[in-house]
Amino acid sequence: MNDSLKSDPLALKKEIETHQEELNLLLQKLIRIRSYSGAEREIVEFILDTMQYYGFDEQFSDGLGNAVGRIGEGPVKILYDAHIDTVQVTDEESWPYPPFEGRINNGIIYGRGAVDEKAAMAGFLMAGKALKTLYKGELPFSLYVVGSVMEEDCDGYPLMHLFENEGLRPDFVLLGEPTDLRVFRGQRGRMELEIETKGKSAHGAHNRQGVNAIYKMAPVLKRIEKLDRNLAAVAPLGKGSITVTEISSQAPSLCSVPDGCRIHIDRRLTLGEGKESVLIQLEEVLQSSGIEGSISVPDYSGRSWKGTEFRQEAYFPTWITEEGHPLVRAGLRAAESALGRKRKSAFWSFSTNGVASAGRLGIPTIGFAPGKEDLAHSSREEIDLADLRKAAQMYALFPFFLIEEV
Repeated sequence: MNDSLKSDPLALKKEIETHQEELNLLLQKLIRIRSYSGAEREIVEFILDTMQYYGFDEQFSDGLGNAVGRIGEGPVKILYDAHIDTVQVTDEESWPYPPFEGRINNGIIYGRGAVDEKAAMAGFLMAGKALKTLYKGELPFSLYVVGSVMEEDCDGYPLMHLFENEGLRPDFVLLGEPTDLRVFRGQRGRMELEIETKGKSAHGAHNRQGVNAIYKMAPVLKRIEKLDRNLAAVAPLGKGSITVTEISSQAPSLCSVPDGCRIHIDRRLTLGEGKESVLIQLEEVLQSSGIEGSISVPDYSGRSWKGTEFRQEAYFPTWITEEGHPLVRAGLRAAESALGRKRKSAFWSFSTNGVASAGRLGIPTIGFAPGKEDLAHSSREEIDLADLRKAAQMYALFPFFLIEEV
């Protein structure tokens, strides 16, 4: 690599440190834009305007509605992804400050999306500004910054759309889900399933003439509970899980024996577990229960803020990037440079857009961001602004470390 294109860690870190206040205000503006899934137009437009102001080489909104920006034209394609939609606020009275105010108090910023995951987007944008300021010419990489939409509704799909429909296929991906400034390199997968049993309706006054579909489901519930306890742990991701999250029935009236019963299942998948193995497990549950029933994997369908309709099977594969992979090594080196101390790699408990990049397409993927995972989706979303700065510094340094590793 040309010496003029090598990173200057001290200069990059100083450039971002000098603009700490601007970085803080950038995150505050992002929090103040309410961006529930499917209603992200305003925040996408704000991000694209910011990219243009910061001198990104390209910025656009794709067919789904993701915000996409690019810096550099080098041969190695790196993609930073932060989803910019949030879950809704249903408990405003539980928040220490109004959830869309972006209140800053004693070096901490509070608000919906602060952790999940607008802090990463603010850091990505500021890192992009620093790169454009210090490296006005050619860069040895192409860095794509993506603000993905509708991730909370269907994790993975926004990146699948970008990769399959927009022709962008990066060599490496870094996710902005919260990691508390650690390098995360995988997650358990997940899938949704439904089991239905059929009965025979009858008037409640003559219930013995019917077959109650709810009663038929009862032994299935007990065996699923037992299955969850007996799932095997597999290092390094631990155990999977299976949870019945909803039960419903159908009948001619509330005075009738139900002739149908349905349960919805959340299944978390460790290494070695996949769609086929899970379906086999549940077939065995039905057989051991001695009843007939049907098992299905539902589809998720939705419409983006651009009006684009989409559909995806509710299966999100497990993925892991090996610790010795150049991507992980580069992430750990960049984190150490930004934080001034060594960090170990770890894994998310929840699901991310990595189910698309790594799980479905095999693109090497890691994550790094400020914020604690257990604060996501809660009324306690908060970010230490010093951590926000360190994350932005890591984002600016990381592409150069990666170029050295590969």
